[in-house]
Amino acid sequence: MPIIDILRGWALFSVIIINYLTIYNWNNHSFNKKADHINSILENTCEIILGSKGWSLLAILFGFGFSVLLKNVSVNAQPNYLFFIKRLLWLFLIALVNTIFFGGDILHDYVLLGFILLLFYRCSYQSLFIIGLSILLLTPFLQSFLGSHQLLFLPKARDRFYQLYDNNNLIDHIKANFFMRYQWMLRLSYTIVFHLIQLGCLLIGVALHRSNYFFLLQTNLKLLKRVLIISLSVSIALFFLQFFIEKFEWKLNHYYNLYYPEKLLIMIFTSSCIIWLYVSGKVKNIFSALQTIGKMTLTNYIIQNIISFVLFIYLKPNWDLQWYFLIACSVFIIQIFFSKWWLKKYNYGVLEWLWRCLSYGRIFQLKK
Repeated sequence: MPIIDILRGWALFSVIIINYLTIYNWNNHSFNKKADHINSILENTCEIILGSKGWSLLAILFGFGFSVLLKNVSVNAQPNYLFFIKRLLWLFLIALVNTIFFGGDILHDYVLLGFILLLFYRCSYQSLFIIGLSILLLTPFLQSFLGSHQLLFLPKARDRFYQLYDNNNLIDHIKANFFMRYQWMLRLSYTIVFHLIQLGCLLIGVALHRSNYFFLLQTNLKLLKRVLIISLSVSIALFFLQFFIEKFEWKLNHYYNLYYPEKLLIMIFTSSCIIWLYVSGKVKNIFSALQTIGKMTLTNYIIQNIISFVLFIYLKPNWDLQWYFLIACSVFIIQIFFSKWWLKKYNYGVLEWLWRCLSYGRIFQLKK
């Protein structure tokens, strides 16, 4: 369905904006730099609309794709687990290369959680919904518990990362990226809390495919409208609740952390808005662009990281936040035109083609 590639394109936009703004914070971590009014508004707006929305949506879509793939490669009505395991191992090698350029690589997580997903493949879509939703609702309790015992962060590992990162040479930048991926990210806020949220999203993604949810949303406008209203209402309620918690120092977050519930509900709302606009036939040019770039998500994601490594991590320009934002938007727009040009001549993106060939063990025709 085109809407799947469109949502991938939107998620990729969210990822590039947040990743580039994250690198801005890395480059300015040792400066007491006060953000001006414009930068402050920009940063807060991006965090509200895009923060944690890209990777969570991509996790749902990865689960969706996982279910599609295993169904398509089934042999005698039995899922081909060995094929999927081989495909995950090749993805790990791609992730390893990507880590050279960006320590916050997300592909490793898909590899790890992909193996865990295999354990749930035979569950009904109702069970997958219940398990996934339970994980998403219960993990904030665990997050608050670990946070109250000061177990979520590793200050020494963070300091070691910045020690390597601040050295102005290529080898230390690469070391910093690998250190972040394989040591700093071992903190419990990532290895347990973040991975549980991702697993919940992946299970929901599998259930969405099994239940034909995206097809139903496109044909049942009442259901789509209900999802929009509920997700918007609860998102607003959680946003203001979090505001009052911080303003009046309420202790609710000591028992139940609202960070991920708020982020996930906003993601559901923005995704539903995209589906509603797509179904209504509005802004077709924008959706065509998102669909095109979404077909080459893996290739474009790694190209984004290579550009950010050279431009921001290695050169470390003394630029304000808005320039990181504008460059992220510019890179994304250029990738849209590049993807359109590429897909006119070729059947797959470069890395999509390579991953497909390695997975199936044969050469597919790249050029049309």
